[in-house]
Amino acid sequence: MGFSSRLKAHRHLLTLETLKFIVEYLTEPNVKSASLRSGIPETYASRQGAWLMKLPMVRRALESDLDDRELRRLQAALKNIEDEMQVCREILGLTD
Repeated sequence: MGFSSRLKAHRHLLTLETLKFIVEYLTEPNVKSASLRSGIPETYASRQGAWLMKLPMVRRALESDLDDRELRRLQAALKNIEDEMQVCREILGLTD
């Protein structure tokens, strides 16, 4: 499955990568920087960030009027998800 096929398959799903992008963009509204900080490789950062910005789900999320407390809560929730993903990687022997 090519890069563009994977993107099309995920346009209706809130993936971890998409959630990271949303949180990073809410923190600093710059598409390429948010893409890079969310873990998207530099080769694809601008292109994938621009594509993510077109998704209705992402646009709705970015239109949310979050205050600082809600943003910190969102960042904490993302951190918890990443911690649990690490536990899963360790259990499955998928650590580097």
